[in-house]
Amino acid sequence: MRPTIQEQLSGVDRLLDLADESHSLPAETSELLSNARRLIKRVATSWATALPFLLDDNARLSELLNAGVEAEAPVPTDFTAVAARNEELRGSLAQLISTIPRDPECRQRRAEIGHYLQWRVATDPT
Repeated sequence: MRPTIQEQLSGVDRLLDLADESHSLPAETSELLSNARRLIKRVATSWATALPFLLDDNARLSELLNAGVEAEAPVPTDFTAVAARNEELRGSLAQLISTIPRDPECRQRRAEIGHYLQWRVATDPT
């Protein structure tokens, strides 16, 4: 579909450049435009990798939470649905973390959760 999200973000960036260059703006306004351009570039950089990351994260979380239903259900490709499912799974993980016993029998489970969290922090494109 045209224009793509990437193309739209590039267009907004160009418009902000034009606004900043074509008018004599107060320093505060110019700084706001610069910050907006920086945010747009950050979103543009992470946008392309966000859906694949969330799909992978949902699969890993489902496995970690032993919610095997995820593997059987069709995988949605709608970003909003995938992000909502990720929020739901992360809520379940937070619940698990708050209720998992601290006894030695659960040491391995806590380690698995810790490894997952380290992976997520290291790979999250957002």
